[in-house]
Amino acid sequence: MSVIRLLLPAQGFAEISLNPKELENQGIAVITIEPNTTEPMNLLALDVVLIDGDAALPDNLDLIDQVKSIAPNSKFVALLSHSSAHALTYLQVGVTGLLRWFPDAAKLAEIIRTIVQGEYYLDQEIAQLLAMRQIKKQLEPFVSLSSREFDVFCLLAEGCSLQTVAAQLGISSKTVSNCQTQIKLKLAIDSRDTLTKFANSHGLIMHKGV
Repeated sequence: MSVIRLLLPAQGFAEISLNPKELENQGIAVITIEPNTTEPMNLLALDVVLIDGDAALPDNLDLIDQVKSIAPNSKFVALLSHSSAHALTYLQVGVTGLLRWFPDAAKLAEIIRTIVQGEYYLDQEIAQLLAMRQIKKQLEPFVSLSSREFDVFCLLAEGCSLQTVAAQLGISSKTVSNCQTQIKLKLAIDSRDTLTKFANSHGLIMHKGV
């Protein structure tokens, strides 16, 4: 069994108790380095990058671009323990693994091998949530929202700011604000807190990780 090289950026994973030796026993060689100080030679034979999906999105997208420019065949796994707000964005930029929880070494090694083989791995809760959103947007009461308004609704419910929603959807903050107004009118919602509770009652947001 060939050894798989896993890059674990030090920044963002300080609270995760990962024992590299346990992964090495599973055939996974862990490289823990700061992305900004990475030399190209360190990434040439890289197989997988595990990123903190709840960290700053622009920083993670820059990291993905940086690794792709050096090791284009590398795969990416994102840990989304607190929010699914950026799940689709990560999939769109080439991330093929989305984790809800940080598994034990044996399970993580299994997931990494699946991804290295060119397959996708989506945590069941994340996959169910993404599928539920596609279904719910076509049913009452959300059928009254446009597709863009529904996307804005879900991101606002996840706690994203207007600026973050705008950046993720590629639209202006003014457009997001207008969508928010229409959402409140169409769904009879009067506050962000009410919007979040409404989304939660329809199974459209993830419960916070612990």
